[in-house]
Amino acid sequence: MGIADFGTIALMAALAVCLYGTVVPHLGVKNNNWNLIRSAQNASILSFLLIAIASAVLLQALLVSDFSLRYVWEHSSTDMPLFYKVSSFWGGLEGSLLFWVLVQSFFAMIVAFRYQYSNREIIPYVIATLNCILAFLLLLLIGWSNPLDLQGVIPLEGRGLNPLLQHPAMAIHPPALYLGFIGFSVPFAFAMGGLILGKMDNEWVMTTRRWTLTAWYFLSAGLILGGQWAYEELGWGGFWAWDPVENAALMPWLTGTAFLHSVMIQEKRNMLKIWNVVLIILTFGLTIVGTFLTRSGIINSVHAFTKSEIGPAFLIFLAFILVIGFSLLFKRINMLESEHKIDSILCRENVFLAQNVLLVGIAFTVLLGTTFPLLAEAVRGTKLSIQAPFFNTIIAPMGYLLLLLMGIGTLIAWRKSSWEGLLRNFRNPLILATAGTVFLAWFLSDRDLLWSVHTIFWLAIFVTSTIVLEIANAVQVKSNQTKSNIIMGLFYVITNNPRRYGGLLIHFGVVLMFLGFAGAFFKVERNMTLESGVSQQIGEYSLKFKQVEEFIVGNATHRAAIVEVFDKQGNLLEVMKPAKSFYPTQPQPLTEVAIRRSFLEDLYLIFSSENGGEQDSVTLRVFINPLVGWAWMALPVFTLGVGLSMSYRPKSLVANETILRERYLAAQAANS
Repeated sequence: MGIADFGTIALMAALAVCLYGTVVPHLGVKNNNWNLIRSAQNASILSFLLIAIASAVLLQALLVSDFSLRYVWEHSSTDMPLFYKVSSFWGGLEGSLLFWVLVQSFFAMIVAFRYQYSNREIIPYVIATLNCILAFLLLLLIGWSNPLDLQGVIPLEGRGLNPLLQHPAMAIHPPALYLGFIGFSVPFAFAMGGLILGKMDNEWVMTTRRWTLTAWYFLSAGLILGGQWAYEELGWGGFWAWDPVENAALMPWLTGTAFLHSVMIQEKRNMLKIWNVVLIILTFGLTIVGTFLTRSGIINSVHAFTKSEIGPAFLIFLAFILVIGFSLLFKRINMLESEHKIDSILCRENVFLAQNVLLVGIAFTVLLGTTFPLLAEAVRGTKLSIQAPFFNTIIAPMGYLLLLLMGIGTLIAWRKSSWEGLLRNFRNPLILATAGTVFLAWFLSDRDLLWSVHTIFWLAIFVTSTIVLEIANAVQVKSNQTKSNIIMGLFYVITNNPRRYGGLLIHFGVVLMFLGFAGAFFKVERNMTLESGVSQQIGEYSLKFKQVEEFIVGNATHRAAIVEVFDKQGNLLEVMKPAKSFYPTQPQPLTEVAIRRSFLEDLYLIFSSENGGEQDSVTLRVFINPLVGWAWMALPVFTLGVGLSMSYRPKSLVANETILRERYLAAQAANS
């Protein structure tokens, strides 16, 4: 028996342990036997260790280029850099599923022991739910997509990782998406546990707030890094094309964002309990939809895996989740009635509700646009393609309205506001937004801009103004109260309410993303044929082609056009090297773009062709992409904002956890 067989046996054992962890908690509750529940908790440790062993076997095979494993042969090669050998762990279907299982088991283990005292009643059902999900994934892994399968003939060399995936962002982008998808399974498990137990107070929402934030953050990071990868690697000059796989990751992000906002209403006012359960079921369900789209092979996408037999299994699992989830919801619907009603039209609750409707509406639009061509082909046999104009036409106005509501929600009060108070709070942001937009319109008067450009700028200034004024007013009040300077006042404000001001930082990150999108309206694109030694002008830049150079990096041969970039004064800014890359395993060369980044815009060069003749020349596709880097800046802002928000824990929850833990330990001591 080889080491690969040992890894497969470990996965089989992990499946048996997970099935045990699915059934035993219910028996423990039924028989009031905490020892059985404790054994299920311990099983979470064992399943994680077994899966970690199998993962270590695959990783070791990748590092030493053991081509006796089919997966290693398909996704690695001896000449690949170590960095990409490691990232090839999740670069293929089977490996990504094993990575998914590894993280899922790790999260299940943390949940089983983190909440064993504070959530003692509900935790058995949570453990059972997470183990059920894990058992399903393990069944797929062992039965249809085992990366530890051997092949009869051992090749001397592997096919190598897809060159498109040989990019630093791909070492982070897929794991980030997986962490986001898997993270939403925890609040889903708590919701299911609460429904099974018949205990649907606010505790499950407050307990899982950090898990929801974590999942949302990693999903956000995955989307941003994926856009950056597409921008730098695919060579088309943009970063979002409404690709089906892009859409698959966006949909749970949208509903997860809605869930994060609506649970605040439940915490504050004991409202929207039914809606929040619906949202978390939909969010987790959409992660399964995304997994199905990427792993079934039914869509054509550079992001998608090859065709696989496991796609239908995900559809069956999705149906199972929806049927069980909504059946439990209808069973407990009487205990989920809101304890309060909305007191006024002018309140933050209504703003959040409107945001929820828009976010879910956008998610439905994306789902419709993504799946309708598949349904049309299945029913009528006709192939349809829904392109970016459909999504942009419908979603753009909804996005503008979302941005407006984000600014309104910053300054409007809970429960009830007056028109006089609204006018007082929003007078300065409205003035600043209007004045700023007028100035930009005058400054850019030489450009024929669409109304949507002015709308985005107005909204961006408006939302930013509300954030700045909210923080400035709070700092001024706190500085006067504590008789301290502005810096200390800011410190006191943030530390006293990190959740709120972390949220405002996240909102500012969203503004940066919108401005990054707005830059597309100013994009300059041109095909340029450059003769050696002759300069050509585009925008503020002058490009001069020198020569074509050939060099080897890693496992690829590159032919690069050496292009000098000058400003209007003739100063050399940078030497850029757009290239065509030739990989041994690829019949066609791949494009390697060259990007000169600045705060306001990117100069983006694509090497289209190499021309011979009396005077050598090259043809380049040249883009000037304004503001595109601002979309990437959203990620560090999100990181800081989420970090601040994560530092907050409700005092009532902390106090309750402490009491329950002390009671449990006291009972254990008395029994012993």
